[in-house]
Amino acid sequence: MNYKPIITKTYEVEAIKHLQLKTFSGDIELIGHDENTIKVEVYATVRSLFTFFLIKDPLLTFDYDAQDLTMNVVDDTLFIYNKPNYLNIYNWFNFQKTSFRVFLPANIHSNTKTYGGKIVLKKLEGNHGFSTWGGNILLEQTLGNIGGSTMGGNVDVLKCQGNVEASTMGGNIFLAGNNADIKIDTKGGNIYVQNNEGTIHCSSWGGNIDAFNVSGGFECNTAGGNINLKNVNGNIGASTKGGNIRAEVNGISQYAWFDTAGGNIKVALPLEQSLDLEVSASRVRLPPLQNFSGYQTKQSIRGKLNGGGANVTIKTLAGNITIYNADFASDTFKPNTPPKQADNPKTEAPPKFTEKKTPEQFQERPINTAKPYTESKPFSDNENAVHLKPNYNIYFNVVFCLLVGYAVTCVIFFTVATSKLPLDFSDVYQDIFYLTLMSSLAAIAAIYVFLNFVESRIPPIDLVKFMPLMGCALLFGNLFHSALSSHNEAGSLWAFDMPAAIYFYFVLPVIISWSYLFYWLRTRSITRKISEQEYQLLNLEKLKSKAQLDALEARINPHFLYNSLNSIAGLIHDKPDKAEEMTIQLSKLFRYTTGRTEESFHTFADELEIIKAYLTIEEVRFGHRLTYTIDCDESILDEKIPRFLLQPLVENAIKHGISKIASDGLIKVNITVQEGNIVIKIHDNGPDFGESFGGGFGLRSIKEKLKIVYGDKATIDIKNQPEKAVIIIIK
Repeated sequence: MNYKPIITKTYEVEAIKHLQLKTFSGDIELIGHDENTIKVEVYATVRSLFTFFLIKDPLLTFDYDAQDLTMNVVDDTLFIYNKPNYLNIYNWFNFQKTSFRVFLPANIHSNTKTYGGKIVLKKLEGNHGFSTWGGNILLEQTLGNIGGSTMGGNVDVLKCQGNVEASTMGGNIFLAGNNADIKIDTKGGNIYVQNNEGTIHCSSWGGNIDAFNVSGGFECNTAGGNINLKNVNGNIGASTKGGNIRAEVNGISQYAWFDTAGGNIKVALPLEQSLDLEVSASRVRLPPLQNFSGYQTKQSIRGKLNGGGANVTIKTLAGNITIYNADFASDTFKPNTPPKQADNPKTEAPPKFTEKKTPEQFQERPINTAKPYTESKPFSDNENAVHLKPNYNIYFNVVFCLLVGYAVTCVIFFTVATSKLPLDFSDVYQDIFYLTLMSSLAAIAAIYVFLNFVESRIPPIDLVKFMPLMGCALLFGNLFHSALSSHNEAGSLWAFDMPAAIYFYFVLPVIISWSYLFYWLRTRSITRKISEQEYQLLNLEKLKSKAQLDALEARINPHFLYNSLNSIAGLIHDKPDKAEEMTIQLSKLFRYTTGRTEESFHTFADELEIIKAYLTIEEVRFGHRLTYTIDCDESILDEKIPRFLLQPLVENAIKHGISKIASDGLIKVNITVQEGNIVIKIHDNGPDFGESFGGGFGLRSIKEKLKIVYGDKATIDIKNQPEKAVIIIIK
């Protein structure tokens, strides 16, 4: 739309809240502005049969006979609709494209659709949906909820906030400079992510996934491509059904998992961080681990590093795993380079990313260039392309081909010898051993070349793979038998036994090669199905634990609110000032505790702030009857624990201890590190615990949380001697 509009209309937005725009084949641009009006610009171009539809000419006026165009306001919605008039003979010889550029205020929602053009959304707030059958999508500096799809174009998301959900059937996806919750999907293209914060879920059926400088949450999966991650932080997940994974992780919040069905995994981890490690592969390589407890073999590792912490799971069914320390990991990362595309926006990228070209109208706000990285050692070997390496074993290949070759030859020649077929192989009986050996060696060479250099470059359709392998088998069959004939006094087999020559030169190498390929494809299919089931089970376990924690927290919050409101209700008539103060403190407390509802964990410092706010509320209620002290080792203030782990224990101390005595109530919260274990001690000077204490919801919820999160690595004890206390030990 680099030419003048042929129609311009302006609408006041007093009563308009929604925009519905649909065009047959043109482009759509929605741009947010600060004015209280909606400005609609209409552009039209035509391609003629007489120029073979190669030349695009802008129209100076709109032809209402050839195109239907309506723009009207109904209730609170502005409707814009355009389609060709197929009854007009003009449209039989000309192709008109009608595009729209609309300037919207921030409070307008929209829904747009085009059947062939591209869609651009810039500087928008609110809810916006979009759909195009083949054009590209550009989302830039948007807020609110954005969602839609394209059948085959590319998707670019730049400097957006809020929620974004987009999909494409086969195009590439590019994310840069966002701080949003993003969910993206492509059915065959590649995904590139750089300089992003927030939560990202991305998937591809067969393309590669590259991520650079990402923090928050990043989970991705691809059906067969490679995954490359650099400078990622937070909760991380990566799964591929056959490709390789390379990752450099600088920090892990709660979990990180890497899974591939048959490829290799290279990952740099912060080995100075407290981690729960679970690693399994054909071969595991890693540096010596300090402060590690558990078991470690050449194929698997399971245990706790630095006392245990964030959960790290790394699995490959047939490949190798190499683990490095992130402190010494590569500072240079070379992901697969995204292709240059004329219609996609340019974003200045780190040195190892190829810049994407941008149309002129999208160049006014480039993404800031990230700080360059220096060369790295761990990933320096074969840094350039990472190819899909099949699960191939040369020793098994040799044994398999030899056994199949001699078995087939035995069956064929015994059948010929005992039947009445007009074939006589008596001239080659003495050379059967060497002829079969050459055919088997030819099949071995053909399989090796095909699986390591050819298979990954042809379409991922099993039946298609048999023909290229047959060509390799015929080529190597002739080469090996020619070498044998040159050392045979009788010369070539063609000279005295053509049926035997056809069998050994052509038929047998192909039979052996196809037999191995059929076995290899079946094995890989079974392996992938097993991997998918393991991946689904892993996700189900994570979702189950998350749901259990959310359920416990949802029950704790109403429980605390109920008791607090009862306390306020008791003070409203007698002590309204204190009731007002308690209400203010309660508001502050819930504003703090509900601001991070997506997180199941927070630090000791956050939990102690909750306890202080709660005890401040109770001080108003009890007055001189309550005093408290809180003491925590400064070295663990930033350690993560489940939300609302300690507050119910302090609440129980108030309910079953302080409320039972007339004066001088005391609560002590003491958190220390002893012999590498975290010891949490909550003491009150109220009456001793009764035999039935422990059956209430508060204490049961704590026990359930500890069991879900720590398993048998955490204990809780209730003691009356030498002093009354509830003690939690986290190992």
